[in-house]
Order: sequence, then structure tokens, then C-alpha cells
Amino acid sequence: MKKVLVISYFFPPVSAGQRSLKFVKYLPHFGWMPVVLAPEKSNYPKVDITLLKEIPDSCNVIRVKDCENLSANPYITINEFMKGWFPETVKTGLPLLERHDIDVIYSVSAPYISLLSGLALKRLTGKPLVIDLRDEWTTNPFMQKDRWKNDRVFNKKLEKLVLNEADAVISVTEQITNTLFHLSGNEMKNKFFTISNGFDPDDFHHINHLPKTNKFKICYMGSVYGHIRNVFDIFFQFLENSIRIDEIKKTDIEISLVGYLDNIRFPNEWALNDLVSRTGYVNHHTALKEAASSDLLLLLIDPKQGNQTVTSKIFELINLEKPILAIVPPKGAAAKIINETRTGVVIDSNNPSGAIPYVIKYLNAWKEGKLGILPNKKEIQKYDRRNLTKKLSLVMNELI
Repeated sequence: MKKVLVISYFFPPVSAGQRSLKFVKYLPHFGWMPVVLAPEKSNYPKVDITLLKEIPDSCNVIRVKDCENLSANPYITINEFMKGWFPETVKTGLPLLERHDIDVIYSVSAPYISLLSGLALKRLTGKPLVIDLRDEWTTNPFMQKDRWKNDRVFNKKLEKLVLNEADAVISVTEQITNTLFHLSGNEMKNKFFTISNGFDPDDFHHINHLPKTNKFKICYMGSVYGHIRNVFDIFFQFLENSIRIDEIKKTDIEISLVGYLDNIRFPNEWALNDLVSRTGYVNHHTALKEAASSDLLLLLIDPKQGNQTVTSKIFELINLEKPILAIVPPKGAAAKIINETRTGVVIDSNNPSGAIPYVIKYLNAWKEGKLGILPNKKEIQKYDRRNLTKKLSLVMNELI
């Protein structure tokens, strides 16, 4: 069996490591045995120990010490080359490449310094390097460009360097892939690939639905930060107004906020406060159970996030086969997925008020016992993690 060294800072029990975890879980099905470099400890606050059981018993996970402090600055700084994740992964990874007879190095960001760890090991050993960017780097709309202006200039040089020297470059959307290709100087288009995020069928096999209530349940699953907060606030303000004017009866609906949403508080006088339940941060299975027990799923992407933005939870939402109210850029990648899978309705996030008539429409259908969708299951299967892992295996096969 061929072997790949996986460099992933976000890896279970850290909960943000689903992409790396699912690749590691399914790569052995396609002739690749992963050896993982992950931190022993992390200051990232969200942990889900239930994910650990998904790591194959045959997979060797090496926990790297002295790299728990993840910088608040998303850009790479000179100091990161001196201590922490970069030097420790290079020092630990170099003997692993020889001891395990590794064929390919796979390095995933964030943090972006992981890509430089992979590049350093490639230069030292000559092994082919695959880099995987879950998000854009210097063109990321979430970056506070004025705050880190000097670091951004330095990072643009690093970005072009690693894009040019990597043997294969992967991103999660076609838009990001094209952006990275142009940032590389438009060289070697055939080494740029798109492999989206997805859903794992195993996560849906044993979902026990919560007891049904006599109310129409709207669920938002995820965090609210940055630009998302804007569209979140506007939508719920319009929903509040609809309740106040009795367009939507308060006794008909309930709202479930699933995830780390401690920063979200509605004004004290709002009627919505009596309708909202909060789970707080919960493990992955519990979050899916809450969503599966709901009647309408809410997806939010602010226009300032750009057309390229696709939140990873969209793929689990489409597999639940519940109607999705997607308040997103109408020409963006997320809208394309919703439309092609026929799993919901797209509302322009420049005008969240346009979602309220659809809330009413879905609510009335629910009252009549006619709530449902006719999803394009063939299209949904494209996002099965097994199919996506096969794509990664084919990319790596071409490098050896």
C-alpha cells in the first residue's frame, strides 16, 4: 500500500479537522495509508473527542509537542519559522518520511504555515507535495487587510512560492482554485484541482431524531462571526417584525441555534427570545441530530464573503433532505449547490427580507402536512466523502 504523510494542525480531537479526518478515514479504501502529523495540544477551543473513533486503527498519528499556541494573526510571521508548529513538524516529519517509506506529502491549511512545513520537507527529501487550501490565503475576505498590511505583503511572496513549488494544489471551490492559479503566475494549470468538502454517510446512519413538538422548527447550525453576523442579524430582525405584526404567529414556530453562539443576544423586548433554544457547543453527532429533527434549515453567507464561499456544513444540510433556506450570494458556489441538488430556495443575501415569504410558505406547507423536497440524489452523491477521497487518491497516484 502506498503511504502519504498528512500534515494537519486541525485534527481530532480538534473539531475543525473534519476534512483531514475524512480523507484519513477513507484513503486506505483507495490504496493509500496515511501517517498523520498533528499537534499534541492546541489552544483552539473547540474539541470533539467523539471524532477520535473515526481514525483508522491502522493509521499512525504522531502528536507533535510544543506547538499548541496558534497565533491570532492568520498570516504567517517570521517568528513562526523559529518556534512552534513549523520547526517541530519539519524536525518530526523528516525521519518519518524515511522510516515509513512515504510516497507523497499532503499538507492542509489553515494555518498556512502548514504549507511551508510541507514545502520544507519536499525540498529536503524530494518527495512530491500536495497542498490543500480550505480557504483562500492572501485574498481571503475574512482577513483584516489593514490590520496585517505588512504581514500580507510577506505572505503574498510565500503564497506564490508554495503555489509554484507544490506538485499539486487543491482547493474546495472552483472559484478559489482559479484564484490560486492566477496568483501562481498562471503556470501549469493541470496541477490545480478542486475537491470540495462533503458529507460522510456514516454520520447519518444512526441519527435518533428528537421528539417532535407541535411547532414548526427552524434550525441554524454553526457559528456566527465576521460578516455572517450582519446577515444573521438582519434576517432575524425581519423575522421578529413578522411575528410582531402577526404575519407569523408566535405560537407556530420555534428556533434552534446549534453551536457556539454565546455572542448572539437578541434585544430583551423581542418576542423571539421566547422561541429560541440554544444547545451551546455540542459534538458533531448531537448537532446533526438537532438539524435532522428540524423542519427548515437556515444557511447564511454574507455578500462580503464573496461568491467563492461555501461553508462546510452545507454538505451535511443537503444530505438531510430537509428544505434549506439559503440566504447567500445568488451567483455564488453555495447557491449553485442548493440549486443543483434541489434542496432548498436561494435568497439574495443583499436582501434577507426576501426570505420571510418563504418561511411563511414552508410553515403553511408544514401545517398542511405537505412540507418536503424532491432532491437530486445523484447530484448530492457527488459530495459523498468517499467519492471525494477517491479524487484525492487519483491526484496522488499521478505523482508517483
